[in-house]
Amino acid sequence: MRIAVSGDHPTNKSPTALPSPAPGLALSHVAVGRGTQNYTCDLQNATATPAAIGAVATLFNVTCIAASAPDLLTKLPDIALNLPVPSTDNKANPAYQDMSGHHYFVDTKTPFFNMDTSLHQYGMGAFKKANASDAPSDAPLGQYGAGNGSVAWLKLDAKDSTGQIFQEVYRTNTAGGSPPEACTGMSEAFEVQYSAIYWLFERTA
Repeated sequence: MRIAVSGDHPTNKSPTALPSPAPGLALSHVAVGRGTQNYTCDLQNATATPAAIGAVATLFNVTCIAASAPDLLTKLPDIALNLPVPSTDNKANPAYQDMSGHHYFVDTKTPFFNMDTSLHQYGMGAFKKANASDAPSDAPLGQYGAGNGSVAWLKLDAKDSTGQIFQEVYRTNTAGGSPPEACTGMSEAFEVQYSAIYWLFERTA
C-alpha cells in the first residue's frame, strides 16, 4: 500500500534535514514506537560515558493518522512517552489490534524491524544507520518533562536491499531516550524510556 502524506515531507522537519527517500520508493507504513533506548556503563572507569547498545520498542499502526491528521501525529510520541507501554499479551486488548510489530537490535549496530505478527504480514528486515540529525531544541526532555533530552532523528537503509520489503526507515519526532552525559551514579546497564514516529518505505515496483 502506498500512502500520501499532506504537507511537507516529514523527513525535512528536523533541524538539519535528513536526505529524501531514494528514487523509486514510496511510503508504505507509519508507526509510533514506544519502548526504551538501552545503554551500558563501564563502572571501572571514573570518566566513562554511557554507550548505546540498541533499543526495544513495540510499534503501533498510525498510518491513517499520518495521512489524515499530520498535526496530531507529531504530538503522539510525547503523549505515548507519558503513558505506560501498552500490553500486547492479551489479544483482546485494543492495543494488540493496533500493533504493527516490534523493533529491536540484533547487535549494537543493527536495528531490526519485525512487522510480521499473527494479525498481518507486513515484512521484516535489518537496517544500518545512514544519516542522523539532532532532535529539535523544543523536543521533550523525557517522561513527565524530566530527562536528558530526545534522541536524534535517523535515516536507516536496508542492509540487504534485495532481500526485504522495506528499504528505508526514518525515525522522527523523538521524545525522550537520551542518557545522562556521564555514568556517575548509573548502573552497568540501564534503560531510558522513549517514543518516536517510524516511517517505512518500500519499492514502488
